Formats: sequence, C-alpha cells, structure tokens
Amino acid sequence: MIGILLAAGKGKRLAPLTETRPKVLLPIAGKPIIYKLLLLLKRLEVSKVIVVVHYMKDVVIEYVKKISDELYIDVDFVDQGDELGTGDAVRKAIDRGLDDAIVIYGDLYIDVDNVVQNLLNVVNSSGNYITGVFVNDISRYGCIVTSGDRVIDLIEKPAEGGRGIANAGIYILKSQVLKLVDEISVSPRGEYEFTDIVRLGRAKGYEFSYIAIDSRSWRDVGYPWDLLEVNKIELSKLKEKIVRGEVELHATVRGPVIIDDGASIKGCSYIEGPAYIGRDTVIGPNSYIRPFTTIMDKAHIGFSVEVKESIVMENTHAAHLTYIGDSILAENINLGAGTLIANLRLDDKTVKLLIDGRKIDSGRIKMGAIIGGYTKTGVNVLIMPGVKIGSYSIIYPGITVYRDVPPNTIVKENWV
Repeated sequence: MIGILLAAGKGKRLAPLTETRPKVLLPIAGKPIIYKLLLLLKRLEVSKVIVVVHYMKDVVIEYVKKISDELYIDVDFVDQGDELGTGDAVRKAIDRGLDDAIVIYGDLYIDVDNVVQNLLNVVNSSGNYITGVFVNDISRYGCIVTSGDRVIDLIEKPAEGGRGIANAGIYILKSQVLKLVDEISVSPRGEYEFTDIVRLGRAKGYEFSYIAIDSRSWRDVGYPWDLLEVNKIELSKLKEKIVRGEVELHATVRGPVIIDDGASIKGCSYIEGPAYIGRDTVIGPNSYIRPFTTIMDKAHIGFSVEVKESIVMENTHAAHLTYIGDSILAENINLGAGTLIANLRLDDKTVKLLIDGRKIDSGRIKMGAIIGGYTKTGVNVLIMPGVKIGSYSIIYPGITVYRDVPPNTIVKENWV
C-alpha cells in the first residue's frame, strides 16, 4: 500500500501567510502541517509516499526530503501543474504506479496517536474506507451521507449547513477504485473533484465504509483562525518543561514550555506555558509570553513586548514596546517600537475577516491581525482586530490600520 499526499494547493483563504510559503509548511507548535501527515503515513506502514506538489514546490520538496530521511520514508514527487482539483492530483499520482493507497489532503491537522488507532485495523483489509468527523456547520465541508456504517454519497459543501459528518480528507482505497479517477468529469466549479469517486464506485458495485474520527483529533486548516486553534490544541498536549536553550537569572518559565536549542531567555522575562520557543530565538529582556504562543526560529521578542496566544514565524522581530494578541505573523517581519495589534472589538462581538471578497466570521471574540512576510511597521502603528496586511508592505509611523492592506503596499496615511 502506498500513501498519496496532496500538497499542491496555494491556500488562498490563508493569505497573506501563503504569499511567501506554501500552506503545508505553516507551523503548528513548531512543526509544519505536513510533518504530522507524513508521520501518520509512516505509522500506517505504507511502502512509499507520493507527494503531489506545485505551488512553491521546491521548498516543499526540500522539507519533505529532509523529514523523510529522519522518518525513514521512501518518497517520490509529482508536479500537478495546473491546479485542476483533487481528482486531477490523484490521477497524476497514480500515473507513477497504481496500488492500494491511503489518500490524504495536505491541509489537515491530525492527532496522529489517536487517528492511527482508528485506521490500523482496516488499512490492510479488503474494503474501501472514508474518514469523517462530526461538525456543527457542514456547509464548510464535504458532507458524508451514510446508511449505517456505509457511505452512500459525498456532497460538496451543502448550502443548508447545520450539523453533519464532514469528509475528513483521509481515504483508504483499493487500486480498482482508484482507477476510476480517469472517469471523473469537471465539476461546476471547474475542477475534478476526488469526492466523485464514491458515486462512480457505487455505480460499479463497490462499497465504501465510514470511519469516525474524534473532532479534537482533526481540523481542516482552511482559514487563519483555524491555524491558531490547532496551534492551541497541539500546545495543550505539552506535559513538561523542556529547556535546551539558555534561561538567564531572574527570567521565569512556568508550566510546560519547549525552549529549543540556541534560544536565549533574557532577564525579567516571563513565559507561561504551554508555549513553544524556537531555535536561536531571543526573548527579552522584560518580555511576557502568554499561554498557547509559538515563537519560531531566530525570532526576537524584545523589551516590554507581550505576545498572547499567537504564532510568530521565523526571523520576525518585535524588539520593544509592542503588543501582539491572537495574531499570526509570517516570517521576516519587523514591528517598529510601539506597534500595537488590537484583538478585541469595543462591542465585544466576534471578529470577521475579509476572505475572497466576503466577510467571514472567525467565531472568535478575540482575534488580532494576520500579517504577511517581510512587512515592516514604523513606530506607534496601531492595527485593528481582524485586519490582514499583505506581504512586503510598509506601514508608516503613527498609522492606524482599519482595513486590509494588499501585498507590496506602502501605507502613508490612516488606512480606513
């Protein structure tokens, strides 16, 4: 049995984070999304993993090759080319060799320890299996229609919404069924939808069984706030303090915190776990890192900077007098002194973000900003809740940013 990992997509809904890195390399508690998917396939003992790539494929291939050496996984890569849907991606993968396969979407958070137990008993059986998870709003997902433990249909994002069984994006399929991807036709969205495999398979007499996954063991990372949520879930599993870096006298580290190699926690800083501090990161002096925060490699969180339940990626600097609340900052950002990221509306309503031209409710009362890579802010910049700032942008000193800023933009006056 082989693994097919679909990692070609750009992740437009996760912009601006995906303007400078592929979505499968977005971090969760210090590890990219794709790491756990590869680990799951390793523990399911597949003979080979075919990774379908396209967007920023070179960096995906570089990372997967590195991890495959550590996990002792045999990997191969195929470039999907034009992104014509999941059905097309699987078709490109099986061109490298048809076999029974575990097909996994690349934008999933998976609790490997829990999910692997669900799958081990059936992975080498004679049946076809589709995983699902109960969700409160099925309109965001493909909906699995069941009769007992049998799957009778897959409906892509039903308009009526409500509670239902979401397609969890993990399939265990026999080679005879996989061959049917050649018969998938273009959907109204202009894509070849892999979910059509159920309809085609049932028409030819194949049966599909349903496997339930616990809702806290799975998450579709489709929106920026999903990344914050799975980061929180993953960090909540930490049970102990692991200090590989240096913690200076008068710095305080409480609760389960990972301080990785080469990190430096300077005096009078206070870190509350669970939290992750990456390699060669500098925290402090006099910084406050609050629970459920991930600070990635070579970042600098400096004097009188507070970070609350946020993700700060590689080489990003907030050197002094800054507040970062419930936000995601991509790599190589520099926040000028006094930059404040607000995370709470005055009316205490949930924060909405503009995604693909539509206002989408994050469901969070506290939600800060999403800032793309290589952005710079001047001193005393204020960023309102739910604002997205595109990569390579510059915000002049003293500006208040009320609405989204496109990438490669210089903002010289209040952005309202």
